[in-house]
Amino acid sequence: ALKRFHGSSEYRREMEDIQRECFALDGEKPKKPWQLFTDRGVRWQLITVIVMTMGQQLSGINAIYFYATYIFEQAGISAEKIPYVTLGTGACECLTALTCGLLIDYVGRRYLIIGGYLLMTLWSIVLTFSLTYQELYSWVPYVSMTSVFAFILSFGLGPGGITNTLTAELFIQSSRPAAYVIGGTISWISFFTIGMLFPFIV
Repeated sequence: ALKRFHGSSEYRREMEDIQRECFALDGEKPKKPWQLFTDRGVRWQLITVIVMTMGQQLSGINAIYFYATYIFEQAGISAEKIPYVTLGTGACECLTALTCGLLIDYVGRRYLIIGGYLLMTLWSIVLTFSLTYQELYSWVPYVSMTSVFAFILSFGLGPGGITNTLTAELFIQSSRPAAYVIGGTISWISFFTIGMLFPFIV
């Protein structure tokens, strides 16, 4: 399967990595999620996964989706077309997540994550100003709409595309399922927290 996927000349390196990990495990049993919290050997990997997962959910992407319909209405898009434009925002995220997968090895995870969050910060500032002053000029609501799309593209290019792959890369096979359970739990707790608190903040 590796030979078919990587080609006859490239698959051996991948095979050696798999065999090396197999020897390193040496019959080690899969760990439970609570065992990772007491294992000092994976402390920083676990902290990284937790912080990155919380950051992904608390970055404001869900708030952007929450506001998207309002922003598109202010930009003058007709009510029957807004669901299609909103669907376009989801398509943007999927497209950039796929693009991020292709860029990871060329650009590097660190630059994509930091760059993604910096761009998201920039577009949040632009969006804040455009929402504040959207009554002044007729073109300002379109700046808001552009900011929404740019924010989503920045999210998909960095945090959205990389966060979930980090878990597989940071943990060996015996710890990986437990790490995914912890990451998934943190993600849903963060998502639930945003869903419950954000409407009251608004």
